[in-house]
Amino acid sequence: MDTLLNQLDDNLKELYRKALDADALLDSLQQQGHAKHQRIFADNKLFQVSANRFMPYLAETAEQVAAMRQSQQFNTATLQKVVQQLKQLHSTLGEFRAVITK
Repeated sequence: MDTLLNQLDDNLKELYRKALDADALLDSLQQQGHAKHQRIFADNKLFQVSANRFMPYLAETAEQVAAMRQSQQFNTATLQKVVQQLKQLHSTLGEFRAVITK
């Protein structure tokens, strides 16, 4: 179980820097009159939070991983949800970076 939690932590660490950079870029774009979106993931069932930046979504996922670590147990549904959240964050941040660097 520790190996699994460590892998989840590694994913969170990797996403943390990307989310910070993306949020800073979104802040800059908003100051220029762009980035007028209301939320990152429209009509998303994976996340409880609804935000126009990436960090709140990452924080929600990190809280779930911390809860699993603290309880030292989890069910398959929780793990699947966390993995899906991580995949969606990786994918969306990658797509965001690709669009911005064009």
